[in-house]
Amino acid sequence: MKNVGIFTHKGCDLDALCSTETMAEILETYYSNLKVVPIIESSYLDEKVKGNRKHFSIEEAKNIHLDYALVCDTNEYDRVYGIELFEQVPVEKRYLIDHHTGNRVELEVPDNNKLIDSKAAATCQIIAEKLLEKELDIPSNMAYNLYIGIASDTSEFNYNVTDKTVETILSLPLTSEEKQNAIISMVKLTLKQEYLLSKIEPVSVPVEGLKVYKLLEPENSKDTSLLVNHNDFHKKVAPTKENPVSCFIIGIGNDYIIKFKKLGECPINILEIATECNGGGHETMCVGRLYNDTFENVIAKVLSEYEAEKEKISLKEELSHKIQK
Repeated sequence: MKNVGIFTHKGCDLDALCSTETMAEILETYYSNLKVVPIIESSYLDEKVKGNRKHFSIEEAKNIHLDYALVCDTNEYDRVYGIELFEQVPVEKRYLIDHHTGNRVELEVPDNNKLIDSKAAATCQIIAEKLLEKELDIPSNMAYNLYIGIASDTSEFNYNVTDKTVETILSLPLTSEEKQNAIISMVKLTLKQEYLLSKIEPVSVPVEGLKVYKLLEPENSKDTSLLVNHNDFHKKVAPTKENPVSCFIIGIGNDYIIKFKKLGECPINILEIATECNGGGHETMCVGRLYNDTFENVIAKVLSEYEAEKEKISLKEELSHKIQK
């Protein structure tokens, strides 16, 4: 019997939880010689995922020898929960499934062992596509988890949805009623989420086209970034025609998570800004991270990178104008 550790990112969201749960079920179903060890940080969202598989903390898993390692929903070295356990697995026995790009420090995984699709709306979408492509059975619990994983990462199908995303969710073996109930369960706010939603404040910044919001919590707060990954929060900090780029800064003590969004037609490269802020993601929705810093420095960094991207656009337009002449 071989042990395979399944890893995901810290402060895991529903796509992370559902993709790890689904891969665990797939491996157990089709590989009888594997014992699955999901090494996942405790989350408020655990109860929203169907399945009763045990999750292992780093402390619980540190004495388990891992023969293989699979990472779901992140390719960022410093974001993996249990990275020290992941690194104990030989490089050639590491695997990765992810839909993010633009990360500054990536995991060391052989190219042949990577399944990355930056056009996919969620890691759950990639897994669902492969199951459907191979015409493999998708049990109801698995279909439910894949559905809410995709729904949560697209803010209930409002962001990063492609024709392939639509095709995939329509192909999942769920009735309309089951899909409706899944969304109801997914979007139900906890008391802590309601509290955090009321604490979001706008920040005045001296640049056009950018709207900034902040949510600052003391260092002893936990899972704040996870709790705000919810459509009510996305709506409150969404970009508008007047401000096509939005920046939501979530501070926990001296550590900051920066969520960038933009309207599709906006030319500002927010992915480049997120990458310069130690993050990555998608062209219209991505995340940066700054640690052991101050809110003032974070704002200054965001504004500096935003202005730099505006300057690039101006230079391109100037060059294009000269060429046309």
